[in-house]
Amino acid sequence: MKKVTILGIIYLLILPLKAEELSSCKWNNSDGAPCITIFSAPNTSKISEGSLGKTIITKKQLVESGYEDVRSVLENEIGVDIYSDGPRGQKSSVFMRGTNSNHTLVLLNGIPINDQSSPKAMFDFGYDFLQGLQQIEIYKGASGAIFGPAAIGGAINFVTDIDYVNSLSIGGSNSRNNSISGNYTYVSKGGWHHNIKGGSSQSEYSSTQNSKLDLDGTKNLSLNYNSSKFLKDDLKIGITGYARKTDTGYDSWDDENAQADNILYAVQASLEKRKDNTIDKFTSHMHVHDRYYDTAVKNKYYSKSYTFKGERKLELSENLSLGFGSDYNYTQGDFKVHGNWGSSAEGHMDNIGFFSNAGYKFNNDTILSAHLRGDSHKYSKENLTYRLNATKYLSNFTFSLSESTGLRHPDLFVLHGSNPSGSYKAMKTTKPETSLTRELSIKYDFSNFVSLVSTVYDSSVSDVLNRSTSTGGYNEIIDIEQKGFENSISLGNESKKLSLTSALTKSRESSGRPQLRRPEQQYGIRYNQMLNSKLIGPFSLKYDYRHIGQVEDWKEGTYRAKVDSSDIMNLSFAKDIANTKWSLNVTNLTNEIYERPDTYNQDDRRISLSFMSKY
Repeated sequence: MKKVTILGIIYLLILPLKAEELSSCKWNNSDGAPCITIFSAPNTSKISEGSLGKTIITKKQLVESGYEDVRSVLENEIGVDIYSDGPRGQKSSVFMRGTNSNHTLVLLNGIPINDQSSPKAMFDFGYDFLQGLQQIEIYKGASGAIFGPAAIGGAINFVTDIDYVNSLSIGGSNSRNNSISGNYTYVSKGGWHHNIKGGSSQSEYSSTQNSKLDLDGTKNLSLNYNSSKFLKDDLKIGITGYARKTDTGYDSWDDENAQADNILYAVQASLEKRKDNTIDKFTSHMHVHDRYYDTAVKNKYYSKSYTFKGERKLELSENLSLGFGSDYNYTQGDFKVHGNWGSSAEGHMDNIGFFSNAGYKFNNDTILSAHLRGDSHKYSKENLTYRLNATKYLSNFTFSLSESTGLRHPDLFVLHGSNPSGSYKAMKTTKPETSLTRELSIKYDFSNFVSLVSTVYDSSVSDVLNRSTSTGGYNEIIDIEQKGFENSISLGNESKKLSLTSALTKSRESSGRPQLRRPEQQYGIRYNQMLNSKLIGPFSLKYDYRHIGQVEDWKEGTYRAKVDSSDIMNLSFAKDIANTKWSLNVTNLTNEIYERPDTYNQDDRRISLSFMSKY
């Protein structure tokens, strides 16, 4: 089956194709022309930003993927592993390049939004859908270090911005599994650009576990508002509001009809000035995580965070760029989990950071860049982190060598948490987890249509906070190490493209024992092309396949053992008819029955029809 699939795709590659792509958004887009958002990463300048290895998933790619939620998009990115407590809409954790689930920093327009009400201060990827997002950026490994604390494994940035293409989308397969989303932008006479996008999605296919044959459904509402106005030719104000509410049913050990309600809302305001090769930006931000899990008892989680950030980017010459800035974050939170196995925490913490960067170009073929950051945390005190990179262009080769350090501050549960029995106690003076990552990436362009990228990395994390009852709390007794080799070969262009990916990784504790839920072998195929049929005319085809090898996990929740691999294929067709794009999407094409993690059912085959109309 696999050989037939691969041969079929390679055959399709020879067929012709045409496509159009929007241009990048200009600084002063006063007429509201359709364009593609270009996000400028914080703690970078013009030259140093070019050294970052990042994956950008544009709005066009999100729409054409046929997916509805963030989890489904990330599942097909090499080096990003997702484990979910059931099908779409359930609690989900990301393990980036073998690090822990709380070693991935999640941002909204460059501002951290990890959930401090979670006992591990990680972000739950199962509850975010795509209706309110404009772009997703993935910074793996050393590239994530520029964003500050908690980006030990990398960072994922959700970008919300004005979408100048008004549209309405409706899709689904039946009354229990459907979605609707829309986008509308209006430019007022006073020069304000107003944009609102959002939608709803519901899914009810299967049970999260086999303990009861019920349907554990999900309902999501997402909303995003963006506005901007030029106060002067060189000064722009921006306002963003983002909110989502996801309700899910799931199977708890004490209640097979448990319900969860997960709310996130955020507000941002920014001032940006561009003049004489200088960019100044100030951003204020507030977000809230508000969650409850209603099982035999109701468990409540709540956190609120405020961030203020200012930075300057300077282009001193064609060969030299600099940047510097500072940010301040204050977070408070509390959660209460009832029962003898429950736990609770209530408290706050703050952190002030100072950062700078420089990029220098030698003879147009060599670039050196450096990023430095200092943090002063209420409990873990002062710490320095850095990222160094050298990039060399040699004929058709690009060599990029990086070294970075990272840290993760103790979370609110470590600082203030406890449980009824007293076996877990607060540790208010613990030091942070720290990391060291070295990475070499080589790109070779065989031609304008064929390229190969290989990346090898070696990283370690020290003083990992490990939960244990032996000394009454969290203990800094585990170090972990990650090694990996990732490859990606691309054939064709945006109109006709085949991508082959593979990853070999190892994640080990200092004792040599494998980390749980870290697959060591993965490979994938992604293919897209425009075809022309005599019967229906031109239409597009997209296919992706991902193999995830065997992995060690808690078998049946009681003992460590290897669990089965999985081979998931997705297929979609799309056709434009009278300014409307119709799509037929098939996920889990072969209807593979699999669990990830063990005992948690994942989505079976789904067939849905959707249309997107632009106006």
